Amino acid sequence: MKEVNELSSILKQYFFIHGARIALIAQMVIALIKVRNVCLSEIAAGFAGNAQISSNEKRISRFLKDFPFDMKSFCRFVSHFLPEGKWVIAVDRTVWEFGTQKINILMLAVVYKGVSIPLMWKMLTKDESSDIGKKGNSNTQERIELMQEFIRLFGKERIEAVCADREFIGDEWFGWLNNEGIQINIRIKNNQKISDARGNEKKASHLFRDLKVGQTKTLKGKRRCGDVFVWVSGTRLPSGELLIVVSFNNPETSLDTYAKRWQIETMFACLKTRGFRFESTHLKDLERISKLLAIVCIAFVWVYLTGSQLDNLKSIVIKKHGYRAKSIFRYGFDYLRNLLLNITTR
Repeated sequence: MKEVNELSSILKQYFFIHGARIALIAQMVIALIKVRNVCLSEIAAGFAGNAQISSNEKRISRFLKDFPFDMKSFCRFVSHFLPEGKWVIAVDRTVWEFGTQKINILMLAVVYKGVSIPLMWKMLTKDESSDIGKKGNSNTQERIELMQEFIRLFGKERIEAVCADREFIGDEWFGWLNNEGIQINIRIKNNQKISDARGNEKKASHLFRDLKVGQTKTLKGKRRCGDVFVWVSGTRLPSGELLIVVSFNNPETSLDTYAKRWQIETMFACLKTRGFRFESTHLKDLERISKLLAIVCIAFVWVYLTGSQLDNLKSIVIKKHGYRAKSIFRYGFDYLRNLLLNITTR
């Protein structure tokens, strides 16, 4: 149980709750890394000690049902391991179905060393009176509320830029970000109307129609996009598709900064298929799913930081094709799983 006590001592610095609950969180995190599965029976089977699996599963279920998990404490915990200064923020959704239940999560994460570190999220529902996940995109109010929560905890001065894909557009959303002085690097749809050099509205794709694969261009001067004026930059991808990004300033780095958005997709893959299989949960209550996600994210942070430290000590081999033999996440995951699975009970 030494590993549980050691992790508990770290968590106690951020989660000001009863020691028994801290120990349970530590047990769950360690078990998640061992079993690579969020099914409660699997997590319970990964607990150290002599308690029956059924007893452990009941403890986990009671925790998810009754314990009011403090997301501010979670944010304190995660932010402690992030660098000082400004952060590039990635905003995106992850969604999957369990039977007729739609699990739809709006996530805000901090771009960090090839991945994004999950910081806060919002479970999307059809309306305030429903606990059933909605099917569609997030709306402007949901995005603003998530950003406002970040600002309350960390301040606008911590935001270098917000990166997001084509789902995250809209006059009200862009207007709010502009009024708050928050820089953006957001991809727009090719049919989005943008003013040309004469002030006439054109489809964005029309203004970049001359680009060849690999070429980039930034339109001269700010252009009207809905109700705001933005810099507009574009490139033609190897697939032949146009990628067009808008920003409020720093257009020379807009495309490069937007490219970091992909790191949140890498994070989702680590939380799901490549790592903890979060989409295999059979939970239906969104509040319980959110608590379980917090536990998974604590495990993810531990795994990724371990992989990063290991890479500093002994770099991951680079294959002939130019890619790492394994990801930093996999490096840390394999190391911790081997360590935890081979600990002698003591």
